[in-house]
Amino acid sequence: MRHVLTLIRRELGAYFLSPIAYLILLAFQVIAWMNFSELVRFLASPQNEYSGLSDPMNTYISGSGPFWFAIMFAVPAITMRLLAEEPRQGTIETLLTVPVTETEVVVAKWLAGTVMFWALLLPFAIYLPFLRTYGQFRFDLGPALSLSIGLTTIGMMFVAIGLFFSALTKNQIIAAFLTFCALFLLVFLSFFGYSQAMEVRVPWAGAIRYASVVLQVHQFGLGELDLRFLAMHLSASALLLFLTVKVLQLRRG
Repeated sequence: MRHVLTLIRRELGAYFLSPIAYLILLAFQVIAWMNFSELVRFLASPQNEYSGLSDPMNTYISGSGPFWFAIMFAVPAITMRLLAEEPRQGTIETLLTVPVTETEVVVAKWLAGTVMFWALLLPFAIYLPFLRTYGQFRFDLGPALSLSIGLTTIGMMFVAIGLFFSALTKNQIIAAFLTFCALFLLVFLSFFGYSQAMEVRVPWAGAIRYASVVLQVHQFGLGELDLRFLAMHLSASALLLFLTVKVLQLRRG
């Protein structure tokens, strides 16, 4: 795995040589500002649904529709070119003939995508000191840390999903579409499926709740860092990375 750092620098350089990365970061900055402004408005009101919460910022992020929609569009955008672009440009053959293994290529691209995912979350963290210093709202840092860890492992899983679909096709648009569908299933369909299951009181409602990333993030935002969720995210990431390596090995063979 000695070539991983070099490959990560190559991928990050490719990200920031394209205007797409800057447009996505700008979009997340706008969403973070909108969320923060809405949060301040809620906190300024004496009667609101967040007044009794010890950490409303984290809870508000987990329930933010714009945040989840942005994630579902941003992850396909940052992962669609990771492997699908290489065959079109004719660089995958060169990459796989140099002394690097398929595992090194996949891990490096996954880590580079995860770094980009972290960069998307930075705008939301920027406003927290302002809320604490200028807004005089002394929120608990524990839930913020729990939320950061949970979003990190979820991001690892999301990037692994995008990387896997990027390896399956030579068309970036198809890779992005498949990734979007998978994230839509994990984010919205699982959440609404759980809501419907609770209404009719089916016995498997708990299983859907366990798989819903929206509810997981809500729990992280309350400071409840369930290690089972983290294990699920990392296990899914490892499985998808393994499958992606196998796809590259078949391509080389």
